[in-house]
Amino acid sequence: MARKKTKLAYITNDATRRITLRKRRHGLLKKVYELSVLCNVPSCAIIYSPQETDPVVWPSTGEARELLNQFNATEGLSKETNMMNQEKFLLKQIVKLRGQLSRIMAENDDLSGEILLLECMAGRSVCDLGIYELGLVGRVVGRRIEAVDARILMLRSSEVETQALPLLLPAPAMEEMVVGGVDGWTDGVLGWEEGLFSGCANLFQPDLGG
Repeated sequence: MARKKTKLAYITNDATRRITLRKRRHGLLKKVYELSVLCNVPSCAIIYSPQETDPVVWPSTGEARELLNQFNATEGLSKETNMMNQEKFLLKQIVKLRGQLSRIMAENDDLSGEILLLECMAGRSVCDLGIYELGLVGRVVGRRIEAVDARILMLRSSEVETQALPLLLPAPAMEEMVVGGVDGWTDGVLGWEEGLFSGCANLFQPDLGG
């Protein structure tokens, strides 16, 4: 059975907080011991708590003092490079989360553009779209055109005689294609691409008739 995920928040109940401190402190000291043994890394731990006057020190006060003296004697630049306090840790996490948020927002924009393009192809009026939505649709159309161009270059470089049309190509262009090698295939695609550009220009052109 999977353990319930613990919510990282201050424990208001005094008894529960003391029990949690004792358990987590024991687990932390165990991990420090395992790290020092498995990896042969000099380690120490100093844990203060409001319920105790003296801190808990591992492995001993003398060994911890000696290790801290060695650390303090280290050159400043090397020491600061490998140090991380609470502020630096939180700033690093904020930068990481902002990057994840930006990627998720970009993915949502791509999906929204695809949906809007399908709705327009199904009969939705472009006049109903706002400036931001038109930009999303324009980016989707641009990516599809780039995909067609990449497919053309690949077919020309490999000198394939006959190839199935990509899913991006609508049915009318497929019917008009003449099976005459790569040149015939690319002529059909380029013709469809030219029509697509013209259609996009008409979509974004303001209506001057009214």
